[in-house]
Amino acid sequence: MVRVARVISQSSYVLNPVILLQMKEVINAEIILFDARGKILNCTISGGTDDTVAKEIAGKGFSPANASEPILEFQGQRYKTISQTLTIPGRGQAFLCLWKPTGESDQLQARIFATTGWLALAGILAMTLAGYLIVRTITLPVEELVEVTGRIAENDFSKRAVVRSNDEIGMLAQSFNRMMDQLQNYEKRLVESEKMATAGRMAAGLAHEIRNPLTSIKMFVQVLHGRLQGQQDNQKMAASLLQEIGRLERIIEQIVERARPGELHRRRGNINDQLTELLALAAPSLQTGNISLESRLSPELPEFDYDPEKMKQVFWNLLINSREAMPKGGRVEIVSGRVSDGIEITFADTGMGIQDGNIDVCFKSFYSTKPEGLGLGLSTSRKIVEKHGGALELANRAEGGAIATIHLPVEKGSHEQNSGG
Repeated sequence: MVRVARVISQSSYVLNPVILLQMKEVINAEIILFDARGKILNCTISGGTDDTVAKEIAGKGFSPANASEPILEFQGQRYKTISQTLTIPGRGQAFLCLWKPTGESDQLQARIFATTGWLALAGILAMTLAGYLIVRTITLPVEELVEVTGRIAENDFSKRAVVRSNDEIGMLAQSFNRMMDQLQNYEKRLVESEKMATAGRMAAGLAHEIRNPLTSIKMFVQVLHGRLQGQQDNQKMAASLLQEIGRLERIIEQIVERARPGELHRRRGNINDQLTELLALAAPSLQTGNISLESRLSPELPEFDYDPEKMKQVFWNLLINSREAMPKGGRVEIVSGRVSDGIEITFADTGMGIQDGNIDVCFKSFYSTKPEGLGLGLSTSRKIVEKHGGALELANRAEGGAIATIHLPVEKGSHEQNSGG
C-alpha cells in the first residue's frame, strides 16, 4: 500500500476525480487528498460533501500529517490508513491518504499488488516516454531559444536557433532565425548608411578645404608654365604638375559625387535608352582591351519614372568593374527584360569572378580590391538602385565570371499603359 500511495502521489492524476475513482476500483481502497490545512481536495468516499466528510474524519481524530492511528473505524468500516506527502503545483504541500478495508483476503491483496505493479510500471514507462518527448520536442528547443536570445542580448548576432522539427516550436525557431537575418541585414544597412553619411560630410569638408588652395596652386603653376617658354624640360614638369592637379580635382569631384548621391531627378522614359548610349560609348574602348560587348535589350520594356543620369552612373560602374576583371580580354553581355513585377537588367562577364565570401563585402563603402580604387562604386550603385525601390545583387556564374543583376519595380499603370499604347 505504501508503494501504491507513492506511485499515485507521483502521478499527475491526483486532482482528477474520474481517474481516482477508477484507481479505487483497481486497488479497492478509498483515496483522499488533503491540503496542508486538512481540507479535502479530492475524495472517493461516497455520501456527503467533501466538507462533511472532512469534519467526520477530523472527529475520529485522524490527521493526514501525522497518521498515528494505522487502523481507523469510519462509517462502520475498519480501514488501514497510509499517508503520503506530495507537492501540488500552485497549491503547495498536500497529503495523499489510502484507506484500505481490513477485511480483504490475502489473495485479493496479492492481486492488487500485482495489478498496481503493472500499472506503476506502465505509468513509469509512460511518464518516461512523455518526459523524453517533452524534453526532445519542447524543453530542449525552448532552452536553445532562450540561450540564443541571451547571446543576442550580449550583442552576439551570429547565433541561430536549431530547427529540430516542423511543429509549432520548429516554426517558431524558423521565424526567429528569419527575424534575426532581417535584423542583422538592417543593422548592416544602417552601418552602411552611417558610413555614407560620414563620407558625405568628409567629402564636403575636403572639397571646401582643398579646392581653394588647389585652385591657387593651379593658377600659379599655369603662370609658371607660361614663364618657362623655351625651357622644354621645365615646361614638361609644369605640365605634369597641371595634369596631377587636374587629377586631384577629378578625384575630389568623384568622392563628393559618389559619397553623396543626392536626390533623384526622375523623368518618364525607357531605360533601354541609357543602355544603348552606354553600348555606343563603351564599345571602342572595350575593343582595344580585347573585350567583346554583346547585348540583348528587350523591345517590350515599359516606360516608368527614373533618374537617367543616376542609372547611367550605375551602368558605368558595373561595366568598369567587368572590364577591370578581364585584364586579358573576355566577353561582357548586357541583357534587359521584363519580369512579373518590373524590369531586370544583368551585366555578365567572363572575368575572374568574386572571391569566396567577398560578395557581401563588395558593397561596403571604401572596400576595393584595386590598388587605386576608392571602394565607392558598388556601394553607391546599390544605394542609387535602392532609392529607385529596386535591388542590386552580385553572384558568381557557374561557367566562370560574375553577374550583376538589377531589379527595378514598375508601377502597374506603367505596364497597362505600355500594353495599351
